[in-house]
Amino acid sequence: MSEPLEQFPTSIQIIEPGDPPSSASASSSPAPALPHWQASSEDPDSKSFRPRSLSHHLHPSHPAPSRWWLRAQATFWRTLMSCSMFLHDWAPPRPPVPAFTRSISTEYDRPRSPPILLFFYVPPDYFTRSRDGHRYPVVINFHGGGFSLGNATDDRYWANVVLQKVDAVVVSVDYRRAPEFPFPTPVDDSVDAVLYLAAHAEELGLDPTKVALSGFSAGANLAFTVPLRLNFHTRKGLMSNEDLNLPRWPSTQKLMESATNLKIVNIVAFYPLLDWSLSRDSKRRTSRKPEKTLPKFFADLFDYSYLPPPDTMLHASPFVSPGLAPDNMLTEGLPHDIQIFLCEWDMLLKEGEIFARRLERLGKNIIATLVPEVVHGWDKHPDPWRDQKAIDAFYAKACDGLRESFGIEGGDKGDKEEDSYDEEKQSGSA
Repeated sequence: MSEPLEQFPTSIQIIEPGDPPSSASASSSPAPALPHWQASSEDPDSKSFRPRSLSHHLHPSHPAPSRWWLRAQATFWRTLMSCSMFLHDWAPPRPPVPAFTRSISTEYDRPRSPPILLFFYVPPDYFTRSRDGHRYPVVINFHGGGFSLGNATDDRYWANVVLQKVDAVVVSVDYRRAPEFPFPTPVDDSVDAVLYLAAHAEELGLDPTKVALSGFSAGANLAFTVPLRLNFHTRKGLMSNEDLNLPRWPSTQKLMESATNLKIVNIVAFYPLLDWSLSRDSKRRTSRKPEKTLPKFFADLFDYSYLPPPDTMLHASPFVSPGLAPDNMLTEGLPHDIQIFLCEWDMLLKEGEIFARRLERLGKNIIATLVPEVVHGWDKHPDPWRDQKAIDAFYAKACDGLRESFGIEGGDKGDKEEDSYDEEKQSGSA
């Protein structure tokens, strides 16, 4: 088994793929202060930290590709990724399909703009019990793909485990993607989705006081930036739609006014992107296996699409790089319970380590798990013969934290299946 890294917070666990997950709790001893961030000197109340040495995430001497070329690349890779996910979904047990969808109009943005789609995965008795007044906890999920690729149905295996072990509704958000819709559209769409679900909680059979956010990669970034943005809106109010720190659409204000009972109690972030101020090259150089990190052509597509030049310091915004948000913003805007899953061969590992230690120092109940010897997005491999039960074991670990945050005791039938699987592994290795 891999050895823990010295810079990890004491709550980070090293777990071999397929090992039975175990519970963990945050350490009572605070981690040392991190000198990496400093507040913006020109604005003491600034909602972003400025790294002392901000390097552009793209090579400044390289001309930026045209938007039409970025759109062409994104269209090509979206098609291939759809084929990949088709193979991915053949691994047993087959994942569920959405029970129904809801849409949020974006006509306020631009004419003929696609709506924000919400895909609902529900427990078997959802329709009967919700009609009888039962209110389900809800896990709002954001898919990955560098803000440019991916779909809301990519995380169906995750939804399946949540349905089995938490008895909660899972809503996956199909936010609009770059390059057609760069920052801040994916963040704003995700904020609108959360507010919509809170405002319509009664008719949807949801408990708005038991909300968790989950995400993968870029979606894990949204799982952090969405509550930060929501908290900032609530505290500052809605003023100018020219300010990127504020929502741009009147509908957002209406949703906020009708979603006063919203309470986010947990975040589950799988291999999140947290610091966009560091170049991809520097992240690749400091990774354990640079040859296994995200290829440069993908990194350039994602970066140029989501944050197109010129560099206006958006890379240091807390709504782009939550790892650079000031302490008070993280303390006020993020829930107490946070779970982070990191990949050993990921270029995002180091920023995940730093962020987990920082959250622990701020008093959050942070449970961080390192999955050894796997690459970024290891759980989305298109191989239909992969060991899905080993992946589900990590999902089940996250569900343990969700049940605790939701106040749900005990496990479910899935626990017995997992125990049987573990016994088979042990007998086979004896």
